[in-house]
Amino acid sequence: MVAIPHTTEAFVVSAPGKAILFGEHAVVYGKTAVAGSLDMRAYALVTPRSDEHVRLVLPDIGVDELFDTNTLPRLTPNMLEHPGMVEQLMGHISVPNGPGRLAILTFAYLFGSLFVDNCGFTVSVRSLLPVSAGLGSSAAYNVALAAALLRLSGRLPAKNASDVINEWAFAGEQVAHGTPSGIDNAVSTRGGFLEYTKGSEARNLCTTNALRVLVTNTSVPRSTRELVAGVRNARDQHPTVVNLVLDAIHETAVSAVSLFENSSDGVEQRLQDLVRMNHGLLATLGVSHAALERIREITAHHNMASKLTGAGGGGCALTLVPSDASDETVEQVQCELRDAGFECYSTVVGGKGVAFTESVAAESVDKWIVRMLPLEQNDAVPADPFAAVIAGFVALPASVVAKLAP
Repeated sequence: MVAIPHTTEAFVVSAPGKAILFGEHAVVYGKTAVAGSLDMRAYALVTPRSDEHVRLVLPDIGVDELFDTNTLPRLTPNMLEHPGMVEQLMGHISVPNGPGRLAILTFAYLFGSLFVDNCGFTVSVRSLLPVSAGLGSSAAYNVALAAALLRLSGRLPAKNASDVINEWAFAGEQVAHGTPSGIDNAVSTRGGFLEYTKGSEARNLCTTNALRVLVTNTSVPRSTRELVAGVRNARDQHPTVVNLVLDAIHETAVSAVSLFENSSDGVEQRLQDLVRMNHGLLATLGVSHAALERIREITAHHNMASKLTGAGGGGCALTLVPSDASDETVEQVQCELRDAGFECYSTVVGGKGVAFTESVAAESVDKWIVRMLPLEQNDAVPADPFAAVIAGFVALPASVVAKLAP
């Protein structure tokens, strides 16, 4: 391990979410899936402190914890059989129950693995991704956090940096999920589109064309475990029929891979066709929902293809926006979806992966944040000269936070 270089400058790391475009559920049975980075991102603001404390601020889930670095456990290789066992080493440190618990334990694991010397800094994370919606919010957090801590600890190499970030982000996912597939953190780290088959390393697809999409959150809660179990039960009861459906889903993913890597005329329309087919096949497996079907109906009236993304049963739908669709048409579709009671976001899939930002329009990120939302600085914090910057970052509207991505 190496000693932390004392940073005096604030910086931001951002990492995208993910959307599965093709292959949901079939991927569990060794079939191909295609996923893409979703440009709804998690943003980690890193600011130095002048004492030996580290602070983790997660305003979206109500976390604001200050740790004395003398008390946080330090980890050596092979000390733990699994990253999720880090809680056993927290000793007298109280980790609150609630939605932030796993995020805190992930921070403790990464800090303990990467740092030797005592140091002081704050990591504040804002996420523009809805939680528990199948869009990779956990992976985006872990990728941004791993990249930030690797840079602070001096462990971020000049070459193959994304591989190292992905490795540590996967460890963070293990803390949160036990046995994750690794696809979410791989997409968030690398960006673009990835082809994935269970048991094999994800492969980047050779395309630079990001796709404009609408992401619509049904806000319908669902259990991924129960949905996967439902498909497994259907397969046990009707193996011949269900295996044919899973094979067909696999073929939609394989066909999409071919389209991404061999661009030609008509690609956009053929992708729209594959989206419709993939959703229909997933609905046949019983993992759609009335809310997802309503989204599909609304968008179909405007010649846009939609499908569930992720486990289904609620969660989110992904809609491909034709390249010739006017802004007025897209806004009309969004209005109709919102009028139907859904949250709708316009974004792109297949964009950049993890990225660092030190300045915005030639202005340092800390000065830019304060200028975007000037705050009273009467309550000075001696150990933290960036307290006002952190408060400003927490209070910024989401549309402004998004400008911190390069």
